[in-house]
Amino acid sequence: MAPRVERGRAFQAVVVALIAIGLYANSLGNGFVYDDPNAITGNEAVVAGDLRTILTTPSWWGDGRGTLWRPLTTLTFALDYALYGAAPFGFHVVNVGLHALVSVLVLVVFARAGVASSVAFAAAALFASHPVHTEAVANVVGRAELLAAAGFFLAWWCWLAAGVVAGPVATARIAGAALLFFLALLAKENAIALPAVVVVADLLGRGTEPAVRLLRRRAPGYLALVAVALGYVALRRTVVGAITPEAELLDNPLGLLPAGERVVGAVAVAGLYALRLVFPLRLAADYSYDQIPVPESLLDPRVLAGLAVIVGVAVVAWWARRRLPALTLGLLVMALTFALVSNLIVPIGTIMGERLLYLPSAGFCVALAAGLAAAGQGRVLTVAVVVLVALYGGRTLARNPVWREPLVFFATMTADAPRSARAHAELGTALAEAGRLGEAEAAFARALAIKPEDPVTLYNRGVALGAAGRFDDAAATYRRAIAAKPDFGRAFENLGGVESARGDQRAALAALRRAQELTPESPYLLMTIGNVQARAGATAEARATFEDAVARRPHDPLVLTAYGTFLHQQGDDRAAVAILERIAPPRPDAAAALLAESRRRLERATP
Repeated sequence: MAPRVERGRAFQAVVVALIAIGLYANSLGNGFVYDDPNAITGNEAVVAGDLRTILTTPSWWGDGRGTLWRPLTTLTFALDYALYGAAPFGFHVVNVGLHALVSVLVLVVFARAGVASSVAFAAAALFASHPVHTEAVANVVGRAELLAAAGFFLAWWCWLAAGVVAGPVATARIAGAALLFFLALLAKENAIALPAVVVVADLLGRGTEPAVRLLRRRAPGYLALVAVALGYVALRRTVVGAITPEAELLDNPLGLLPAGERVVGAVAVAGLYALRLVFPLRLAADYSYDQIPVPESLLDPRVLAGLAVIVGVAVVAWWARRRLPALTLGLLVMALTFALVSNLIVPIGTIMGERLLYLPSAGFCVALAAGLAAAGQGRVLTVAVVVLVALYGGRTLARNPVWREPLVFFATMTADAPRSARAHAELGTALAEAGRLGEAEAAFARALAIKPEDPVTLYNRGVALGAAGRFDDAAATYRRAIAAKPDFGRAFENLGGVESARGDQRAALAALRRAQELTPESPYLLMTIGNVQARAGATAEARATFEDAVARRPHDPLVLTAYGTFLHQQGDDRAAVAILERIAPPRPDAAAALLAESRRRLERATP
């Protein structure tokens, strides 16, 4: 690359990064909201920095629940936690930095893929500012999207770099692409679209080289990427026991439908996604049941609109393949990366999520920039992009603070998605945590009116009632949740805790044993069982249960603190000190205080 071109590209990269950072700087004051506590502060593996658990158990809870496995993302949370503790600021700084990096990669990679420099620059600026990215950037758990996209584009860059050399250097770059591709998959599974994207991009940019010759020449590299994808799928299945997430009606009404009906519904949702990309004025953090009613007919206007979008993208991509190859490349990158998160091919965990557009939107921005460039050269493109970036940026700046704190977030969620049972249930939980139980009960009632006897909503209501000390009502609510979902392990676990608080240790142990049958690998459930056994006077059984929990998590501060508390209460301060000293400093406040008290009692007891 000529020095002048290199300087120009560096200048463009700086501008794109500054746009991304400037527009998301007001997200740095956001807290942990929505899924953040489950993924970070409530994830014992993150808090303890337990690498083995992060790598070998489903994300986010780290105790065997769930069908999500994103160990690289979770590992970055653990590293952040080790550096900043539970302070959200540092986590948000990392997210903003990652978004700036991905925005720059959009510029660099597409320019290297043959897109004109001005078009790649415009696309990167549009990507950096697009409001549909606020969920991925301003909410910490959106980091999965950011890391996956970064790995995706870095791997593609290595692949493109391998195409301009030969011999060992090319082999090394392909190996680098394969490694980065694997890391992207460990961040989030949607990066698996990379092999299809590089094949399509290679064919579009092959020049006069025959397609068959190109495919034969680059076949070893393609096979390496496919091998990485297959290896990841096998590894994921080993860890979580499934290739795709388990669909639930509350999160994804399409996931439980026969394939044909699911595809029809996914076509309708594709039209909504297109609207969010083209006209991102109305945004929402939740689209779950029943915000998007399932279409009942092929003639549903939403289905027809979605079909028009899909057909239109295909037709324009085919028409532009020789006239405007950058437009075709952008549309195909958008389509290939979107297809995997659309419910069109396989059901996923959610019916719709704006965060899922993070990677596909890069292709959209390239297509949009290419279209604008074709419509008017020079200043016309510049003016159009500046206007769009200003409009996008204003919406982004206004949207970022939605993730500031739970009550603001969930109140906004219900306003944006008034038909969503989950939105009202989550608002109810936030209100209860703020001590506004009457308003919380009204929110739970609205959620249950949308989806009667929903087990998750009932579970959340039970948590709120238990925290308020209404143990009888909480127990009744958990039993309703269990009636709706007989294998609801967490409901059994919480029911056990409530029954213990009511003084019925026999009923508590029965519920906890059932929870143990459903989630046998959870050491934290063993902690609860041990505490209930101790309250029931079965101290020998309690000690054995705590020792089992410690054997499973020998370095976990929560497990060690619970066992140390039990030993201290039993008067066995020597054993309590030995257990609590196993917690690496800095120790949690409760563990540190308990250790100090046990040591003082030992000193007083020593002649």
